[in-house]
Amino acid sequence: MNNRIDDHALRLLGWRAEFAQHLPEHMRQKGWSVHRVTEVQRTGLTVAPPMQAQSDTVSVGGKWFQGADSDRPTVGDWVIVDPAQGKLVALLPRFSLLARLSPAGNGSVQQIAANVDTAFVVTSCNADFSVARLERYISAVLEAQIRPVIVLTKTDLTQNLETYTSQLAQSFQSVAWFGVNALDDHTVKTLQPWCTEGQTIALLGSSGVGKSTLVNTLMGAQTQRTQAIREEDGKGRHTTTYRSAHRLPQGAVILDSPGMREFQITGASAGVAELFDDIETLAEACRFRDCAHNAEPGCAVQAALNSGQLDERRLDSYNKLKT
Repeated sequence: MNNRIDDHALRLLGWRAEFAQHLPEHMRQKGWSVHRVTEVQRTGLTVAPPMQAQSDTVSVGGKWFQGADSDRPTVGDWVIVDPAQGKLVALLPRFSLLARLSPAGNGSVQQIAANVDTAFVVTSCNADFSVARLERYISAVLEAQIRPVIVLTKTDLTQNLETYTSQLAQSFQSVAWFGVNALDDHTVKTLQPWCTEGQTIALLGSSGVGKSTLVNTLMGAQTQRTQAIREEDGKGRHTTTYRSAHRLPQGAVILDSPGMREFQITGASAGVAELFDDIETLAEACRFRDCAHNAEPGCAVQAALNSGQLDERRLDSYNKLKT
């Protein structure tokens, strides 16, 4: 039987024609169906479209916890389900995966979102703002071959907006960034080019930066719960406690996740090289191919640092992320 998927409901969730080549033979004769993971909780998965009119919950059997973490489903994944038993059958190959080293410090990798086209990396005009943290986020996003867009929120609450925008302009010359009031539909409209049908967006950032507020404004409804932050340090509590997906009125699917102040990247050498392409270009002019950019003669990186062409903070960040 032809396993071609032309279900309009799936296309609205971001289904791509190339996914169909990974569907198993005789899938439909077996009564299996294709769904997208919209929530991941300890008790199982929530999927869309629902398996039946009354059920959108899928149980995840023990076999899925015997292999690597990367083999388990996460929000944004496309999965094959046996609706008769309400069980997960298979996980379709991903075209992108966002992940970080687990904050538990055990060396494991924590999945964040799969099959993402664009990542909105959200920060705010307060004590949360950190170029170094943004660089970690952006490096991981680029490594996953996902488009990064920096969203600077709470622009209406600061007297020194240029303090933040000048740092973004200096440190992220090749990355799109926008300043918004997440409560204001007019300023949030600047993000609409990435919100069209068929696109999937992941939201990344610390608690309290306005991710849930941004979702609500893009949705045009109070979809996500919000909380106030501690003004003295800009820290927020985890309003969003699990990863979830929402379909925007503009057509895109947006994936929200709990706030992450810690974002330790793993295996992001290509992403680091792309973000710091100015330093990579300078390094090509060094006299020695194995130049460590410290005190070696003929080091083009050190020459740029001494002349003021290169910022010392940026070089330090590059060295830390590259190791």
